[in-house]
Amino acid sequence: MELKPGFTVTLEVARKAKFGYFLTDGTTDILLHDNDVEGDVEIEQRLEVFLYHDHENRLCASMKMPILQGEQIAWLEVVSIKIGHGIFMYNGISRDLFLSIDELPYDRNLWPKPGDKLPVSYTWDKKGRLMARLVKGLPMEEQSVKAPDIMMNKEVKGRVYHYLDEGAAIFTDDKYLAYLHDNEMIQEPRYGEELSVRVIYVREDGRLNVTMHPLRSERQESDAEKLVRYMEERGGQMPYWDKSQPEDIKHRFDLSKAAFKRALGKLLKEGKIEQKDGWTHLKEKK
Repeated sequence: MELKPGFTVTLEVARKAKFGYFLTDGTTDILLHDNDVEGDVEIEQRLEVFLYHDHENRLCASMKMPILQGEQIAWLEVVSIKIGHGIFMYNGISRDLFLSIDELPYDRNLWPKPGDKLPVSYTWDKKGRLMARLVKGLPMEEQSVKAPDIMMNKEVKGRVYHYLDEGAAIFTDDKYLAYLHDNEMIQEPRYGEELSVRVIYVREDGRLNVTMHPLRSERQESDAEKLVRYMEERGGQMPYWDKSQPEDIKHRFDLSKAAFKRALGKLLKEGKIEQKDGWTHLKEKK
């Protein structure tokens, strides 16, 4: 039997050491650190242990079982980032699991931050060291379930696990596959970032198209509030109205001309503003 990191094996306790125990398969001795021991251990006892490389690159054993088991997939949490090398993820044992920079996007802004989670499986480098590998494509499809039609316009939570040519792939908390097109992004989400998004289309295959944008009615409410705050900070008026130039509106409020006019229309209908000579004024509250 080959002793290799990433596998669970049964070994016999050979002897006690200052910093733990040495286990053996009859040929090779493997160190079991004190901080990897659970419960009482006796000489000649047979233990089921997980094999990994410690910080000194020695093959070691742990009685604590990792979150990621065998050939499974697990969502592991990012705990630290090593610039120029990759990230480390918590795997339930004393040694964090490394994910190489080669698995991550070129754009550093899209890298996950501590607290983000990604779906990974085990792999090994050329020296036989245990590493994480990002999971995408068919394995994620096999983990998913089809979304029902009633999900239309519902809010779902999920995490970005992969970027495609024109958007991001999301795996939701309910195990639905969702696609966030570039046009539906407010900002580019990170790998592993948790998002709350709204379903805008349920495909025949049960996958979802989602958006980060709120419903038009909610967006209109937010845009109207933005205009009111702007006027309140400037004596209750502003030199913009429904005939202002689109580029001026975009520069000042980061709104399209259509969104600006919808917000003004809402405020006019509610009797909160009036317009005159290129200016918009807040009406005094009665």
